[in-house]
Amino acid sequence: MNAEERLLENGYDGVKYLTNYSYDSALIGVTDDGRAVYDYELMVEWLMDIEGWSYEDAAEWVNYNTLRALPYMGEDAPIVVNRLEDVYIRVDKDD
Repeated sequence: MNAEERLLENGYDGVKYLTNYSYDSALIGVTDDGRAVYDYELMVEWLMDIEGWSYEDAAEWVNYNTLRALPYMGEDAPIVVNRLEDVYIRVDKDD
């Protein structure tokens, strides 16, 4: 399923998203103000896996060809986040 289909399926019509198909799997959410959110590492990993590029080459591609273009997309441009290495998801169990 591509980014547009995922957004529409989840009720997010009109959200500006990255149209490069290689970033579809890196779409991780939508902000309260309707901006698509992408995971930087997932963007890089996709290029490494599919294109066979090194981490450095894939990161350079994302930085040069995508991140530099975001300001030109306007105030509602997608957001690309960098994960913190020490982030853990906490699940509370109801006893």
